[in-house]
Amino acid sequence: MQAQPAFKDLLKGKKQRSYFIMISESIHIEDQEFNMQEIPSDVLIGWLGHELGHIMDYRERSGWDLIKFGIRYILSSTHIKEAERAADTFAVNHGMGDYILATKDFILSHAHLSTAYKERIKRLYLSPAEILELVDDLNTK
Repeated sequence: MQAQPAFKDLLKGKKQRSYFIMISESIHIEDQEFNMQEIPSDVLIGWLGHELGHIMDYRERSGWDLIKFGIRYILSSTHIKEAERAADTFAVNHGMGDYILATKDFILSHAHLSTAYKERIKRLYLSPAEILELVDDLNTK
């Protein structure tokens, strides 16, 4: 899945922009292919929630900031980490903590995915412990 603003709307005002979430019929992770119908629904909801988190992040940015954001995302692993963690945080803060956890668990416990891929996920995205901490913080407010 991938979320992005519509290119034709980049320089429009924040309220006039449209966004896309592209969803494939199958997901390719390394040399594994997962058919969407075979992925548990709570995992799919988590993935979609994560992508909606990106859109929540994009909505408040100016067009020029979105362009800079895209360039930094391509060029900087530090920026990728910030963007992915922000998307997870938006999703958790909007009640999707259980789904984000299900998605992380699906990836991190999948036997056929390489250790290198799982380490990349651990490095760039919120950990299950960080997600639980955010959920706890929400529940104590």
